Amino acid sequence: MLKQHVLVELKQFIQAISSHRGNAKKLTSSSLLRTSLHLLEDLPAARDIVFEYFSLVAEVAVQSYCVAEQQTSTIAKNSNNQTAQNPIAQEDPCFEVIQQALENVVNKVPGAWGVVVASWSLDLVGNLSDKYTKRKMSIGVACNYWLSCSTMRGLLTLISICFRKLTNLEAESCVETLLNAYQRYSLTFDWVVARLGGCFPLKIISQILQCSLKRFADDFHCRFESEIGILEYLCFAHEQVLRVVVKELLQEGFQPKKNLDTLIIPFLFVFDNDELRATIIQKSPLWLSNTTFSEIQPSLNNIALRLKNHGTQLLITASKMADQHVWCQDFLEFSLQELEQIVLNARLCPLMDDLVTENTKYMLWKSSLSTNIHEQQTAVRLLLIPANIPTFTIKAFLNCYSYALNSSGLGAVIRMFSGLSGVVEFPDIKAGLQMVLEDVLLQEQFKRARLANSSHISEALNTFKNLNTLTKMQKKNSYTCMKQHQLMNALNECLPKILQILEVTLNKLILRMDIESTERSMVRIREQQNQANNNTVDIDSNTNKKPRFGLSSDDRNEEEEEEAYDARRLILAHTIIDLLNTIEAGSKSSVIRTTEILKLSVLSVKYFYISLTEKTFTQRSAAVNRAYILLQRQCRARKACRTACLRELIEGALFYYGYLFGQFEEPLTDELQIPMTEMVLLQNQRQSLGPNANRTVLHAGVIGRGLRPENMCTGETCPSEMQNLFIKALDVCCSDVERPLVIEAYSTISLLLVELVSTDVMYNGLPFPDEDFTKVTMERDLLIRRAFIISPLLWALLGFIASHRPALCFSSVLLRGLCATCLHQWRAKNVNKYQLVDVNDELMQCTKKLLRILAIGQLLPPPLSNLHVIIQHFDPPEIALIVKECVWNYLKDHVPSPALFHVDSNGLQWRNPQINKIPSQYIDTLRNLMQKKLSKLGQHYYTMFIMPEQQNPTLPNQSLGLIPSNSTALAADASNESKDMEMGS
Repeated sequence: MLKQHVLVELKQFIQAISSHRGNAKKLTSSSLLRTSLHLLEDLPAARDIVFEYFSLVAEVAVQSYCVAEQQTSTIAKNSNNQTAQNPIAQEDPCFEVIQQALENVVNKVPGAWGVVVASWSLDLVGNLSDKYTKRKMSIGVACNYWLSCSTMRGLLTLISICFRKLTNLEAESCVETLLNAYQRYSLTFDWVVARLGGCFPLKIISQILQCSLKRFADDFHCRFESEIGILEYLCFAHEQVLRVVVKELLQEGFQPKKNLDTLIIPFLFVFDNDELRATIIQKSPLWLSNTTFSEIQPSLNNIALRLKNHGTQLLITASKMADQHVWCQDFLEFSLQELEQIVLNARLCPLMDDLVTENTKYMLWKSSLSTNIHEQQTAVRLLLIPANIPTFTIKAFLNCYSYALNSSGLGAVIRMFSGLSGVVEFPDIKAGLQMVLEDVLLQEQFKRARLANSSHISEALNTFKNLNTLTKMQKKNSYTCMKQHQLMNALNECLPKILQILEVTLNKLILRMDIESTERSMVRIREQQNQANNNTVDIDSNTNKKPRFGLSSDDRNEEEEEEAYDARRLILAHTIIDLLNTIEAGSKSSVIRTTEILKLSVLSVKYFYISLTEKTFTQRSAAVNRAYILLQRQCRARKACRTACLRELIEGALFYYGYLFGQFEEPLTDELQIPMTEMVLLQNQRQSLGPNANRTVLHAGVIGRGLRPENMCTGETCPSEMQNLFIKALDVCCSDVERPLVIEAYSTISLLLVELVSTDVMYNGLPFPDEDFTKVTMERDLLIRRAFIISPLLWALLGFIASHRPALCFSSVLLRGLCATCLHQWRAKNVNKYQLVDVNDELMQCTKKLLRILAIGQLLPPPLSNLHVIIQHFDPPEIALIVKECVWNYLKDHVPSPALFHVDSNGLQWRNPQINKIPSQYIDTLRNLMQKKLSKLGQHYYTMFIMPEQQNPTLPNQSLGLIPSNSTALAADASNESKDMEMGS
């Protein structure tokens, strides 16, 4: 903690500086100087104000020096016989004390104070020299003039001490500060650079040339008088250093690695004298007119092949000129043919040493991306001369060039993959592909794959589009020079890396899907709550989501930008799936590890669900068809893939992506709604009042809070298009051309439904128990029923497996739970004698769907298979009786088992109703109830009972309604209850 007197001293020091700023004598008083040194040592955080004071003291001293120099010059002019002397000690000696203190600080802690003191000194020297220089002076005169000033000499001494104490990295930052000051005070700061250059010649000279080069890049017509003057001044003592720096600069110009390097050669010409530059420009065009190409062509080819250094650059330069000069084309073709012959004959030449260097490979890689066809083809042919293709060359062809937008580069990449002309062995491209895919993976993982302009194509998308184009061409065998399946085999070997890229892309898209689904669900829940509350506005809920028109412009732009990125990611996912389909990933012929097999299955299902979110029907259909092809190929190839795909599809539809199929998402609400600040004592008192205090949270609601919210998921339906696409995906996974009649896959779906929907590991067998046993499984049955209410897709799944008999038998526990809950609910409706049956009621719809599925799966034979058509015409007691006597008892006595089905001549499994007649005890109750409603059900009665008996008259008396006495009594009871309801209504 700072001592109080230090802060008081700082306050007094600031006030003194502010009040004495115009008074030089008070400003340089010993008390202020002593205070500043104390603050510099005790309070480093106040160094800015202390350095500002030091600058004022230095300016006072320099001002005194300049006044004395002016007086001396005036006396010299008036006295012709005397020589003007340099100014002498009229300067205030205060700055010497400051200099000594700063030197001590730098010597003690150079790392902390060196850069600070050097930067301050450089800026101060530049400011003072610019402010007090009244006339233009040469570098030598300026050095003599300012070094006579003890203050300026002290500042330069401080700078030199700092430069010696600092590390190389810290010294480079100080050199940058020096050159920045030189750019600000270019007219009066050259003497400082020249003086310091004598102390640090290599750093200063190289930095001067780099800054001049940057100025030349900005303005070709700029002049370099100051720079040339500094270098001339330094050249007297450091000529060898200047030679070394210029040589390194020339090497960078001959082998440019960045755009600025290409300007080095013309910059050095401009930096030189104008006479030499004019001579070179004048005489260079005369060379071609003095001789013909045919005379010198053998010599040129021989020289080019004998160049050990820069020979490749010579050929590339000639290729760039080939459009304007025909002789360059001939020269290139002859040279390249001779070089290829040397390789085929297993001979060597000096140019091949240049081709294998890394700098040359990098230069050829850049040239292979050129739009100039001569430069591009020359670079490709030179790249093929060594034994293998550099990996970054493949990266260049795939990442940085879009063949979809410009197909001119296709010839180059095809020639690259085809290898050298006349050589049987094709180049190995696997290492290059792995490098490309690894680079793409890193971009997608850590760089968010963002671009400055959303219209640009990312490298990842460009890479996979190019790979897709090339693999399709190779698959069609469009180019005979390409090795068959070369690229496809290499991509199959790189499948793990492709799957990693696909996984990263799909996970980002799914995250966006979940966020949008949550927002839509919250909006729907609020709307339903408002409707349930008589259109009142839920203020608390509305505050959770900010309306779009309330967003700031930055937030809106960020949201639109995210949408654009997601659209590009979706295109990337489509492209990767296209590539996987093109290379036939997951087929029987491909050898894949088990981990990749399962990962491909999971990613295929994820892509299917993402495809369902496409905006238009055309895009959605195209994306889903890609997923179908991928799923079908791997499911037919391996049983493990089929099992994994089916599980992922069903789990996703029920638990992760149910919002795509109309699944109701219940809001997480606090039914008790107890305030956080309410005391526990008050809560207990409220819950323990009254005679029924032991039943505070049962059935209808919560005491003190009212009724629980209604189940707002009633009436939800699965979108038909999404349902059809999902069912088709399941069918694609299950169908097999080689074994079309095997129902093992459909039975797997049935078993998965039992595993995922039923919450109990016991009592999941096939038989229907006695009705009394449903009291044991009541909770499980209610949960099954609720699962079907929340997820309407479950009905479609049951219908799907019911159509592939006998797969429905394995879902017997689900049918049993639905049947038991419906039976109990229909019986419960007898409590209210005046309650009418609503055809659109959830219970009625559930009962009809259950009966329809039992009929489709042939678990209910005729005439019970028509129950779903006529059940709505009965009253609740009658429906309960039918479900109990006809449906439950039949299924209890005839266990839903695959053993009931047999294979017909077509290979289909089904139950023949002509052979397996239903006993009368299961239909007499239904017959009696329908006879009492012949006015409504006469046509159905004829179809269900009369017509079959006419076609097969084995039991003629049953058509007259002669039924056992127990069935008559049960039907009479149900009829009496129905009459009571009609009289009450």
